[in-house]
Order: sequence, then structure tokens, then C-alpha cells
Amino acid sequence: MTRPHVLILQHVPWERPAVLGEVLTASGIDWTLDTVVERRELPPAREITGFDGLVLLGGPMGALDVEEHPGLGLEAQLVRDAAVLGIPVFGICLGHQLIATALGATLHSAAAHEVGVGDVELLTESELGMRGERLPVLHWHGDVVEAPHGATVLASSPSTPNQAFRIEDRVFATQFHLEVDPPMLDRWLAEPLMLRDLPFIAGTADEAADRLRSEVAAVAGPMREAGERLFGAFADAVLRRTSVDPSLR
Repeated sequence: MTRPHVLILQHVPWERPAVLGEVLTASGIDWTLDTVVERRELPPAREITGFDGLVLLGGPMGALDVEEHPGLGLEAQLVRDAAVLGIPVFGICLGHQLIATALGATLHSAAAHEVGVGDVELLTESELGMRGERLPVLHWHGDVVEAPHGATVLASSPSTPNQAFRIEDRVFATQFHLEVDPPMLDRWLAEPLMLRDLPFIAGTADEAADRLRSEVAAVAGPMREAGERLFGAFADAVLRRTSVDPSLR
């Protein structure tokens, strides 16, 4: 029997699925990593009907920068097609914004500057934790997006009211990064484009990077646990959809 297969869309080389990919693999789900951000047409092999799930990773561009990055329009259409077909979708950071705007939500450019470790408040019980709890996460964004119609907002921070949302049990999105593990953080911090985002008052960029490594290491346990639970819910949605009707594979 064919294993379920998820399409993961990458926007820059240093953004990878990391913990999310590990959860999918452990759940018996195959995945393909691809980049369509600079394309104007989608190859037939990447039509969403050929997959059982869709993941959109992060990136430095804006979700609405379609003129500069035409593939973002293709991704938005994939999100809408997946919604019509009931194919589970997960978005992270830029992916969170792409899903929300594709489904009609408003984007506020440069409305916040959250880079580094910080807490989000959980607004409802979910895989992230209990309502009222505070979860430490890794932030790396400037734009803020409202939640699309029909979504339940799961987490919030003072500058970013919509830190995570879900739509039923098939669309999941986080503005923050639970997928990041130490090797991926090191890869990020080797990129000048990422390094210049780091907030530091004194010292060198290398010292700022070392501080961030220490901050992430201090909260790595709860971050990974929450990530595994939420990514596991997405994996369950993929498995549930294909088990109901094996012909969907």
C-alpha cells in the first residue's frame, strides 16, 4: 500500500522542516521538499491533488510580495485548492501568513519585530498546552497577519494577536518556530540575512548569535514537546484523511 505523501514548500535553503519532518517520518508519512517561490507556473508533478498534505515553511519575503516572488501566488492557490479538497495544511511563519492571506485575512507589514525567544499566551486548550499557560517559543518575524474566517486563534503575544491558529482539524499555522532544532538554528545563524535581524545593544553579531543559542537551549525541551504534539496533530490529519478513503493516495 502506498504511504501518505506530504509536499513541503521551502522558500530559502536554510529553512527546513527539521522537527516537523522527523514527526512526519516517524508517523509513516513520506515527504518531498520543493521550492516554487520563483516559478510562474506549477509543474504538473506538484499539483496538490498528488499529495496528502501541504506544508509551507518560513522565509524572509513578505506573503504578498508576488511581483518579486511570483511563486507565492502559486502557493496561495495551492492553499485554497487544499482547503476545497480537505487536504491538511501546516504553515510556519511566512507559511502561517501565506495560509491566512490566501484564505482572506489581512496582512500588516512591519507591524511587529519579534526576533528571539519569547513567550506566547495560550488562548484555548490545544496540543500547545492549556488555556492561560505561557509557552516559550522562537520568534523571527516582522509582519503580522489576522486570522482567517472560521479559524480558532490558539496563541497570542502583545504585538502579535494571532500567533497560531487552526481551522477544524485540517489547517494548522504558527507564526513562531517550533520546528527549529540546534543544527537548524546554527544554519540560520550562519546566514548574514538572518544574523542582521538579531537584536543586540552591545557586542558583536557573533556574541548576539551565541546569546540566542543559549536562550534557545534553555527552552528547547518545552519547545520540542509542543512542536511534536502539534506536528503530530497534523500528521494524524494526513493519516486520517487517507485512511477514510485509500483512493485519495
